Amino acid sequence: MNVLIIDDHQILEEGITKRVKKVFPDAICCFADNVRTAIAKTQEIKVDLILCDLEFNNDSKNDGFFIIESILKFEPRIKAIAYTNYNSYRIMKKAIKSGFLSFLDKGCSIKEFEETLLNVVENGTYKSTTMHKLYKSRNQFTRSIFSDSIYGISDLSKKELELTLLSKDTTNRQELSKIMGNTPYTIDTYFKSITSKLKLNHRKDVAFFCAEFYDELIKAKEI
Repeated sequence: MNVLIIDDHQILEEGITKRVKKVFPDAICCFADNVRTAIAKTQEIKVDLILCDLEFNNDSKNDGFFIIESILKFEPRIKAIAYTNYNSYRIMKKAIKSGFLSFLDKGCSIKEFEETLLNVVENGTYKSTTMHKLYKSRNQFTRSIFSDSIYGISDLSKKELELTLLSKDTTNRQELSKIMGNTPYTIDTYFKSITSKLKLNHRKDVAFFCAEFYDELIKAKEI
C-alpha cells in the first residue's frame, strides 16, 4: 500500500509515518508539502491512501480542498482522509463535499487514528469520533437556536408539512405550485403560516430548518 501524506509542516512527517505503519506495517509512505508535488506523486506511483492537511501557510489558494478535488478528478479510486487542526463543523462539511472520506483532528487518539484508517481503506466513507463530536456539537447548537421551532412542528397541517419538506430542495413558489398542485398565491399563504408556527422569519429559514430537522418532520408527517 502506498500512502501519500500532504502537509506543509515537514517536521510532522516522521510522526505521521510511524502512526501509519503501526496500522499498515508494509505501507510505503511518501510526503508532499505543496499541490504540485502532491499531484506529481500520484502520477509517479499508485497512491492508495492520502492523509491531507487542509490549509497551507505558503499557499493560500491551493489548500487541501483544492488538492483533493484536483487529484480525484483523474484518480477517483484514491481514498482521502482530512487530517487537520482546523477542527470545526463547517470545515468538516466542506472537506466531505470536496471528496474526503473521513475527517480527523491531528490531536486525536492513536486508537481513533487507527480505526479511521482501517475503516476508510476497507469500507470507504467513515464517520470518525472527531466527526461524531462535531455533529453532536452542531446538533446541540441548532436545537438551542430552533427550540421554539421544534415545538411548532406538531402545529403544522399536512399541507404545511409537505411544503416544509419540499423546501429542502427549493423555495421557488412557481416550482412548488406545480409540485403541490396549488397556485403560487396559495404557496405564499402556506409559507406565511409555516413561518408563524415555527417562529421563523423567511422561507429560506424554513429550508434551513428542514435540512437540520428533516427526520423530525418525516416522523410528524407519518403520524
